[in-house]
Amino acid sequence: MEPQQKPPLPRGNVIPLAGTGGVAAALGAVAGGDPLGQDRAHTARVHNYLLNGWNHYAVDRACGDAVQAVFPGARLVALSGSLYADRVIRYLAAQGVRQFVAVGVGLPVEPYLHTTAQSAASGTSVLYLDTDWLSLAYGDVLTGSHGGGVVACAEADALDPQALLAVVERHGSIDLGRPVGLLLHALLDLIPDERDPHAVVERLTRGLPPGSCLSLTHSAADLAPDAWAAATKAYRAHGIGIHPRPRDEVARFFDGLEPVAPGLTPAHRWRPDNRRPPGPVTDRRAPLYAGVARIP
Repeated sequence: MEPQQKPPLPRGNVIPLAGTGGVAAALGAVAGGDPLGQDRAHTARVHNYLLNGWNHYAVDRACGDAVQAVFPGARLVALSGSLYADRVIRYLAAQGVRQFVAVGVGLPVEPYLHTTAQSAASGTSVLYLDTDWLSLAYGDVLTGSHGGGVVACAEADALDPQALLAVVERHGSIDLGRPVGLLLHALLDLIPDERDPHAVVERLTRGLPPGSCLSLTHSAADLAPDAWAAATKAYRAHGIGIHPRPRDEVARFFDGLEPVAPGLTPAHRWRPDNRRPPGPVTDRRAPLYAGVARIP
């Protein structure tokens, strides 16, 4: 069964952002067409499909299947990123971080980020940010007060860092006078070079207080160049732009910050625990970088 028709965008915890464009536009979103987006694949829904979620259309499944046909590790990459997110949130909570800003709500599957954060440390607050109506509507369902902290969702564009930080400050659920965990997961490789993703990250981190941490994931072009080249072509055939980068370009996102051990590494190698993806996992089979750095 396909997802139900588009509901009105909830406004209880969502702060609207004037204008259009942003990451969705950078991805080459098609104007017009089916208002529900059933006529074209959507990066968040494809990712949800690869994670065995339920919130996707036939066109998204077709895209995901086309990618897996040329890149069998695509589902493993998605799962490795999800498991990394769970580990890094627990790690940062153990280091005393009690508030997180996640840029790119997407269409998550359980365990949800805020559930992990608040189970690790009660009183933790999480603010989800996105520009896509479907992701915002889905994220708003998850909002409210949980575990002594606040879970909220707001509309903000990663490609406008100053405006994004203003949204965070205006929203009030995150105190920019205290350390923040900034989560840029499955986001930066959706931004093309001409939109200067490194400048985006630099401006975002510049606006956060000392002691804050940046966590990111990024497709690793150099760990499986042929696979990513084929996957990129398959994604583009379905209207989605993805931009894998080699390690040196991904490492530049941490320029001026203090890397946290073990540094930038394949996601499945970052502080692994006893929860592992099924089957053997190698850098080539799960070519995804992940890492954390602290803002001095």
